[in-house]
Amino acid sequence: MTKGFLANPDLTHRIIEFDLDHAEMFLGGADDAHVAVAFQEDGSQYAALFNSKAKDEGAAANPVASLGRSAAATGNSAFFSDPATAVCGPVIFVGAKGEDVEDAEIERISDGIRAAKNYRDDFPQEFLLWRRAVYNLRKEA
Repeated sequence: MTKGFLANPDLTHRIIEFDLDHAEMFLGGADDAHVAVAFQEDGSQYAALFNSKAKDEGAAANPVASLGRSAAATGNSAFFSDPATAVCGPVIFVGAKGEDVEDAEIERISDGIRAAKNYRDDFPQEFLLWRRAVYNLRKEA
């Protein structure tokens, strides 16, 4: 069993114990999709497991996963970057190589969740525009 940290697009979250082969139970399907994410400037990265079809199926953008993906790719944690690279649907954060996520890492991810909530609350118009852009960039089914 692997210890992961499940985060939903509405920013609800919880620690889960799961078998990597059964991640789809939490993600609404899975295809081994994952991206590197970061939540601090020391270069530490984790993995976010997600369903790569979620965006095309109309799933909501996941702000904390998108923030982490952007920070890992660019080193810039500015909200919100390119809506075309947004992660949609629930994600499970695990260690960089699929190992357990540690408590210190969960604390950093929780800081990212708090930052995403604060941005959503402080800049509701910009947040809404970002979410709509993510939705509008999905492929038509």
